[in-house]
Amino acid sequence: MSLSKSIQEIMTPDQVIELLKKGNERFVNDDLRNIKTQHLLEITKEEQYPLAAILACMDSRVPTERIFDKTIGELFAFRSPGNVVNKDTLGGMEYAAKVSGTKLFVVMGHTGCGAVNATIKGIEFGNLTHSLHKIKPALEKANHFEPKTVENIEYVNAVIDNNTINSINIIRQESEILRVMEEKGEIKIVAAMYDISTGIVTFH
Repeated sequence: MSLSKSIQEIMTPDQVIELLKKGNERFVNDDLRNIKTQHLLEITKEEQYPLAAILACMDSRVPTERIFDKTIGELFAFRSPGNVVNKDTLGGMEYAAKVSGTKLFVVMGHTGCGAVNATIKGIEFGNLTHSLHKIKPALEKANHFEPKTVENIEYVNAVIDNNTINSINIIRQESEILRVMEEKGEIKIVAAMYDISTGIVTFH
C-alpha cells in the first residue's frame, strides 16, 4: 500500500476495504509482505497518510496491523476492551478523518471476546466495569437466543456483532464531524468480525 497523499486522495473507502481483505488473505495464507522498516521510518517521520482506522479489542490475539498485513504509516489502530467507544477514541478518529485524510473506519469485534463473556456473566471488576456497562445493550438485542450463556457460541457471537454495531452507532451519534463526513460519502464506517481460530476477517 502506498503511503503517499496523492494515492490516499484518490482511493475510495470501498477500495480500501478491498486492500484490507487482500492483506487479511495474505495473513491467513501465511504469506505476509517482507517489508523493510528503516525506509518506512524515514518517509513517515514528518507526515502520515493512513487509508484506514481500526477500532478493535485490546485482546492480545487480535494484532490489528498484522492481521491486515499492514505496517508503519498504513493504519490508525485504536484498542479498548470489547472495542467500546469513548471520547478519546472519537477524538482520534476525528483527527484521522479531518487532518490525516483517512477514508475508512472499521469497528472490529472478534470471536471469543473476553469482555463480552464477562458482560454476559455479569462480572464487575474495577474500572473495567465501566467498559462492560457499554456492552450491556448488545445483550438486550440478543434476547431471542437461549440459553443466554457463554457456552452458547451462537448467542455470544450475536452479542459480539450487536456490540460492534452499537459502537458504530455511538460514533455516528457522538461525533458530528464523522457523521457529516460519512453522509457526504467522504468516509465510510463499517463493522467487521475477526475469527481468532482461523485468522479470517469478515466485513459486514
